[in-house]
Amino acid sequence: MSTAKDDFGLAGMFAASPPLFPTSPLYGRLVQVVAGDDRLLAIAEQARAGQLPPNLLLASVHYLLLRDGGHELAAWYRSLGGTATGDPGPAFTDFCLGRRAEIVDLMRHRLVQTNVVKRSAVLRVGMAAVASMTSEPVMLIEVGCSAGLQLRFDEYRYELAGRTWGNPSSPVVVSAEWREGPAPTGLDRIPVIADRVGVDLNPIDATDPDERLWLRGLIWPENTAQAALQDAALRVVAADPPRTVAGDMAAVLPEVVAGVPRGMPVVVFHSATRLHVPYERREGFDAAIAEIARDHELFHLSYEGDTDKLGFTLELRHSDRGARALAFGDGHAEWLSAPAGDSDDGEGRPDGLSALQ
Repeated sequence: MSTAKDDFGLAGMFAASPPLFPTSPLYGRLVQVVAGDDRLLAIAEQARAGQLPPNLLLASVHYLLLRDGGHELAAWYRSLGGTATGDPGPAFTDFCLGRRAEIVDLMRHRLVQTNVVKRSAVLRVGMAAVASMTSEPVMLIEVGCSAGLQLRFDEYRYELAGRTWGNPSSPVVVSAEWREGPAPTGLDRIPVIADRVGVDLNPIDATDPDERLWLRGLIWPENTAQAALQDAALRVVAADPPRTVAGDMAAVLPEVVAGVPRGMPVVVFHSATRLHVPYERREGFDAAIAEIARDHELFHLSYEGDTDKLGFTLELRHSDRGARALAFGDGHAEWLSAPAGDSDDGEGRPDGLSALQ
């Protein structure tokens, strides 16, 4: 990783980070504080390869505040009832330097693995498209599953574009704004899920209070509604945790797929996961998923960031029919819209990709 004094490395990353936290004025200010302090940059430099140092540092501080409290910095955190409006920089710096050893330990061993529950809406849209392409039961695999909240997407209720889908009595209500283009239809029909499994470098145990607290620390302090939704989903998952497998996906995915009956379609889903994979390993990440198509019909659903469009694109890539964008939205799926273009994949429009038309 670049040194702390490299203006085009870590310091530059923090200086350019405020737009990454559009709903957190606090974090927008704190990343600027870090960018100008070599002592704080030295702490941030301890992040594991592939992890985003701004997100991981801020989450580590938030987690410690939620766990212990008592420091004046808490006065700026809405998640802790804080209402301070002055400059949080001095208090933040004091906290980080005073708790340096604990923060460094978190930076070296923890991961940015937020379970943004509203991303279940994009999985619901994607699975509706899958259902229109196959009537067979499917195997659902989530890469970067964290606590597995997305894996229970079919137990939630959805409100989108003035309509509702899913379990009407669910305590988890996923509501997203539909902004532009034809609204989605057919979200009431999803494929039968024969089995489901999550893959993660460090799966989170939804029944462990400290693990749940780490997930809470990953949510920005101002996003209290997101935190409440996560708590509701964690209760659902803790009551019936999905199966998870720990390890690097390129190594463990073939083992998981080896247990899938031949002929059963496989759906692989990941959201805001590939961006955390080190650049030199992304080719292996993609290849491990593509390899599934050798023995199974593969539906590859991804919701990953698009730096050119400053948003996320939900894409469905089929093993035989090519790829197509299904929706576009913001990283936390607070809003979605129809994809901007309707480019042809060279084989005509796949029948099952009409879920947003």
